[in-house]
Amino acid sequence: MGTEGYPPDTGSLAQLSTEDKKKRLDAMVKIWQSDTEKRCQLEDLAAFIAATGLDEYRYSVSLRFPEWERSAVVGQVLTLRRTPQEQEHPVLFSQWRYEPLLKQMPDWKQRLPNETVFNISVRITPGGLGEGSKWAIVMPRDMVPRYKPGWPRQQDWVAWTQRFDWLAVSTHFVHGLLNAL
Repeated sequence: MGTEGYPPDTGSLAQLSTEDKKKRLDAMVKIWQSDTEKRCQLEDLAAFIAATGLDEYRYSVSLRFPEWERSAVVGQVLTLRRTPQEQEHPVLFSQWRYEPLLKQMPDWKQRLPNETVFNISVRITPGGLGEGSKWAIVMPRDMVPRYKPGWPRQQDWVAWTQRFDWLAVSTHFVHGLLNAL
């Protein structure tokens, strides 16, 4: 785990220009936002809240790291907001950013060589007003079947993911959501 630089961009899109990579990252954000909005509308709200961890945590932050732009991360934050009628409804925020902390991230391509994007979720409950802060890293449920060949045991996943400060990367996206509200 060195800080000498980002792992090299890989895959068929690695040689794209910076502008083309930015367009692809913008498209990833739009598609992911749209897909999650549809999922929010189609699924039962209670099941959606439980599946995303919002029954226990205040924020669910999903992160995607594309192989073709190793210095960027695409993030999506989900939280619940009360309406004037006192009903909770999901609030969704997606964006991408260049992240200097990725220089310290273990190279996920070594563990998952056949994947083009690495996905991880971070669930956060910030401390304050008497409640303790807590957070957890989670392998996205829809990705478990795809990762099984690369991760034979859950303890391998946990041991490897503890080597990086996911919380620091995730909080940038939470701040983005709060600034957008």
